[in-house]
Amino acid sequence: MLKKTERLNRAAFSIYFASGKRTHGTYLTVITAPAEALLSAVVVGKKVSKKSPTRNSIKRRIYAQVEALTKKTGYTGVVIVITKPEVVKLSRKDFQAAVLEELGRVIK
Repeated sequence: MLKKTERLNRAAFSIYFASGKRTHGTYLTVITAPAEALLSAVVVGKKVSKKSPTRNSIKRRIYAQVEALTKKTGYTGVVIVITKPEVVKLSRKDFQAAVLEELGRVIK
């Protein structure tokens, strides 16, 4: 999981959500913007799952993928990941592959 200093606060989230570059995938929408340090946020809405443990599990898995990918590539900037309802239908292995693929297209 990312450190608290590497996560977006509400004020910064609103700014980057409105001004960032969006990339739409099958399971995720990724918003990126340049910044001096890594800042990220993951949004899993109630349309994805009504159960909060499921939403939190998805968030933790995505944060782990973002952390691993950014450390591997040395990416600095803002990454906001918004999940789509189809993400719940995936198995763990397929979920990990899909997230890595869609994040890999954006984070280089």
